Amino acid sequence: MIQVFTGDSFLAREALLQEAGLQGLSPRLMPPEPALVAQEASGGLFGPGGALVDLRDLSEAEWKPLREVLEGLPPDAVVLLLDPRPSAVRSKWYADKAQKRDHPTPGPKEMTNWVVNRARHYDLKLPGAVASYLAGLVGGKGSAENPAMGLEALDQELRKLCLVTPPITLEKVQALVALDTPISGFDLVRSITEGKATLAFKIARELLERGEDPLRILGALSWQYVRVAKAWALLQDDPLMGEGVAASALGMHPYAAKQTLLLAKKLSGSAVTWALEILIEAEEAAKTGRDMRLALERAIVALAGIHRPASR
Repeated sequence: MIQVFTGDSFLAREALLQEAGLQGLSPRLMPPEPALVAQEASGGLFGPGGALVDLRDLSEAEWKPLREVLEGLPPDAVVLLLDPRPSAVRSKWYADKAQKRDHPTPGPKEMTNWVVNRARHYDLKLPGAVASYLAGLVGGKGSAENPAMGLEALDQELRKLCLVTPPITLEKVQALVALDTPISGFDLVRSITEGKATLAFKIARELLERGEDPLRILGALSWQYVRVAKAWALLQDDPLMGEGVAASALGMHPYAAKQTLLLAKKLSGSAVTWALEILIEAEEAAKTGRDMRLALERAIVALAGIHRPASR
């Protein structure tokens, strides 16, 4: 059985983890690596397997080998896919091969009810004015354009309000709520590539405290550095390559391709190779039962060392 969870990233992730609990699966999202997915989902002597796979950063080039693995799994394997905004190609495949569970972001009229119900989830009773105010923060600019107005950021603010001494007034909420953009894996990559190990540790810790799996964070780092390696190789043939050509070759958005090119230009071939070796070793350690968090921290230190000026 393959289920795909689409729609709002926060709601889709929550629904996937809830389904994982019902299926008796570990609530651990794994990167979309075909071999790893095949191993986890195929099962063994003790019954059918299961896998929770995060496709949020999946490129079209990576989809084909993963699709082949999914199509070859036994019928009793349980695979839950997190794919908030699938491409047209993946959507077509899901229509034929998977059970689709869509969780769209509540519209402006439904947002206040969502805030009230979410607050109740934390045993938090909000006055109507406060719930309307918070709902307006999400709907005012639109979560698609401004991730600071997404449901995940709002959920974090509701958790903070649980610590506020009653009564919770509109004035208190206006003073306390600051919907900053949630820390992401891209912030971690940026701090590492700038050689800022201390900041990278801080961001990694915040990601872990938010419930991100160390293996997924390592997967995000590997995804970025594999593209840096590809960009470095492309630049050897065409040092003047533009972001448009790079975007097509790397399967990335033009802006992301531009940043990847800039990073690749700063690194030597040996530094690129060293980065990949660091991540391969870290992922191997994380996947073979050793301390995943320690493997992540060691990788961050080593990668940040590559990017410090004195190390080049």
